[in-house]
Parts: sequence; structure tokens; C-alpha cells
Amino acid sequence: MLRSLSTLRFIPKSTTRCRPFSTPARQVPKKTNALGVQTVKPWSELSTPQKVVVASKTTVSLGVIVAGVTLTSAIVYYIGSELFGSQSATSIFSDTVDRIRKDEELIAVLGEPIKGHGEPSRNSRRRNRRITSQVVEDHNNEPHLFMKFYVEGPENQGTVKLEMIKNEKKKWEYKTLYVDVPGHGYNSRRIYLERK
Repeated sequence: MLRSLSTLRFIPKSTTRCRPFSTPARQVPKKTNALGVQTVKPWSELSTPQKVVVASKTTVSLGVIVAGVTLTSAIVYYIGSELFGSQSATSIFSDTVDRIRKDEELIAVLGEPIKGHGEPSRNSRRRNRRITSQVVEDHNNEPHLFMKFYVEGPENQGTVKLEMIKNEKKKWEYKTLYVDVPGHGYNSRRIYLERK
């Protein structure tokens, strides 16, 4: 076996002939930038069908952007007016609970601190309970806001009901506001805060 290896002749690399590989020619786009990304042709170099396609794509993209901005603005406005507007149900609920917390008779009956909440729930994990409110028009087409929620203190609890109407400035004002407090062994009480 050693003899067969010794008879082999080594050919230096410089004298070896290699057949060049044949690779297909790469097709390079006509207009490319330094990174090899195809660039957009100027408007003047486009044919009429290409101009129609580019204009259509631009119009559709612009329409989607405008629709998205409009929808987002409407959602933000609605949420902002509902949460922070002085005429929203949330704001009216907060204002009413503040008035109840300042009433001496209710403080004496319910105790302190007084908390307000929506419909009672048996689920202790459910903290955000819905406040029931409704706007109804009377026979004169005047809107009336009706709301019902609950308050409780360490000594007792009560049901709050209110009715509001719009004044000359189109702002809600109280027509009636009262709290029904059940009596434990006594008669239940209705305590009025507003009555017109």
C-alpha cells in the first residue's frame, strides 16, 4: 500500500485547470439604490396604465388613513365626553354621591363613609357594577333623565332615585332626588334632597 502512495504525483495548484462554473445571469432591476432596493420611477417616466395604478393605490391608502383617523377621533371624543363631560351619566352619578355624603340626615342614618355603586352583584370579584339610567321624552318632547343606584354605609344602605330635566341652557338639573332607606324593624324612610 505504501508503494501505491509513493507513485502518486502531486500537481501544484497553480497548474491545475478548473472548469468555470456556469451560473445563470442575475437580473438586476433597472432602477436600484445603493442597498439594492428597487426605487420608484419618477411620475414623468410612467406610462398611462402605470399612472392609473399608482394613483389608485395612493387614493386607497389615503382613504384608509383618513377613515382610521376619523374613527379614532370619534371614539376618543365619545369616551372623553362620557367620562369627563359634566352632563354624562358618570359625572351625574359622582355629583349625586357627593351631595349624599354631605347630607347630615343621611350621614346619621347610613353612617360614614358612604359609598355609591350600581346594581348589586353576588360576584365579589365584579367591582364595576352598572348604573341604571335612562333618558325619556315627555309629551312636550322635553327630555327627562332617570337614574337609580345604591348607597351604603357601615350602619345601613339605601336606594337612590333621581329625575333630572334640562334647563334653558340645556344643562341637566335635579327635579327630584331621594334615598329610600329600609327600616330594620322600623318603617322605611324616604329622605329627599331635591323636590320640585
